[in-house]
Amino acid sequence: MTDYERYLILASYATVLSGGYQGYIGIRDVIAVIEQMSQKQSTSYLYNDKFYESSLTITEVNTILDCWKDGTYRTGLKKVKLVANQMGVRNI
Repeated sequence: MTDYERYLILASYATVLSGGYQGYIGIRDVIAVIEQMSQKQSTSYLYNDKFYESSLTITEVNTILDCWKDGTYRTGLKKVKLVANQMGVRNI
């Protein structure tokens, strides 16, 4: 399954995801940042040369990543919008 197919499946369940190609482009950036947070086990991240501190816990970050990797919707996926808004990515 491609990332775009996975995104479309998740978007059919999650109202925070738009389901269009622009949304897919936006979520790729957000997922990259969330992967970085998970690898470092830290809720701070760098995006466009600015440091941010996320309100998410590491458990919530890992839940979002699990949803993305499995293509399976869980309620924790909704919190991806918090990171997207903080990054300035409006369409996911």
